Amino acid sequence: MEVQCYAMNARQDGSLNDTFVSWDEFRKLANVGDTIREPSRTLTIYEKAFELTASGDQFSIQIYTR
Repeated sequence: MEVQCYAMNARQDGSLNDTFVSWDEFRKLANVGDTIREPSRTLTIYEKAFELTASGDQFSIQIYTR
């Protein structure tokens, strides 16, 4: 399973915490306004959308960044 470093701003004290999570967990934990730092770029999440699957009994989470 691929692991991504997901850095999010702690809302309590303003410090930066690094957490290693899988992509599936990342989609659940990520919130609009969070920052993703990669070696060559920094992205900010501007939208998080939940879409029902064709069967209607599950959903997928889409994360959009800039």
